[in-house]
Amino acid sequence: MHVFMRKTAQGNEYWDTKEKKIVFVPVGVKPSFEVTENPKSMIVGVDLAKEKDLTVPPSLESMNVKQLKKYAADNNIEIPADAKKHEDILKAINEVLQ
Repeated sequence: MHVFMRKTAQGNEYWDTKEKKIVFVPVGVKPSFEVTENPKSMIVGVDLAKEKDLTVPPSLESMNVKQLKKYAADNNIEIPADAKKHEDILKAINEVLQ
């Protein structure tokens, strides 16, 4: 998915969500890819009084075992049955997130 980032005098910049990089398209050139408008994955205007701020990920290292297990469950991350310690659970989560 490519999302429009900004317009410059030289052209437009798009964020490639798969490759995690900016793609530059010069002025007068049509993008060779489909541009996604207002993707649901880009959160803008969250009312923090009513909703959880999803733009800033929690610090996993500061969570205890119970919190890590809840985080994993909320994000559909499977924790191996033999992972009981904080370090093991954290490692399992980080492997999925990378």
